[in-house]
Amino acid sequence: MTAIVASLPSRAHRVWSAATHHLLPPTLYFLITFNLISLTTRMLNDDQWFDLTSVVIASTTALVVAKVVLVVDRVRVIDRFRGAPLLQPILYKSVFYSLVVLVVRFVERWLDFSIDAGGPGAGLQLLLTQLNWQRFIAVHLWIFFCLLVYVAATEISALIGEGQLFRLLFRHRSSEHRLSRRRHIRALMELSRLAENTPRERLLDPDTVEGRRLLTIMDALRRQPATST
Repeated sequence: MTAIVASLPSRAHRVWSAATHHLLPPTLYFLITFNLISLTTRMLNDDQWFDLTSVVIASTTALVVAKVVLVVDRVRVIDRFRGAPLLQPILYKSVFYSLVVLVVRFVERWLDFSIDAGGPGAGLQLLLTQLNWQRFIAVHLWIFFCLLVYVAATEISALIGEGQLFRLLFRHRSSEHRLSRRRHIRALMELSRLAENTPRERLLDPDTVEGRRLLTIMDALRRQPATST
């Protein structure tokens, strides 16, 4: 019992870390982009730098979109184009996310109008007649564009390995990455030639020249920072 109680904090920490790892990146991304769009729109239309209502609306929309993205990611149909050329899953996921967000935004506004009108039927009529559809569609076009950028970044990150995109942007020099990538390719080509021209027994024997060379190549590949995941 004592061991179970002692492990509860560590389990809670793991759950919290996993949730933060998945929730924080899309939430921060959409918070920044939506508030930036709201800020530039205010500056162009009203010559204002700050409006609390607009910030709250933009932040709320960002949280809704981030939550929708995380929920939809658990649906199997979202991976329909897994393994296809990268353009297909990017466009498919962006459109899929955008349609789900569109339904959520419409239902949210419908509920607001229904509360004011005293019922869902009257609320729907009020929504269809009084909603600023031009603004609604314009906002959704920006949402689709932000989703497109987000999906493209996540798909590229998944393709090159988890964490590699962050390392390329903030930690590794591009020249170092190109150099290590070339070394990685050359090592793989030599490994392929060894496997093709050397009998299996000699290749797996560390006392042979080919076996020692295989170990050297494997050690070199393990040290390549550009290939770590």
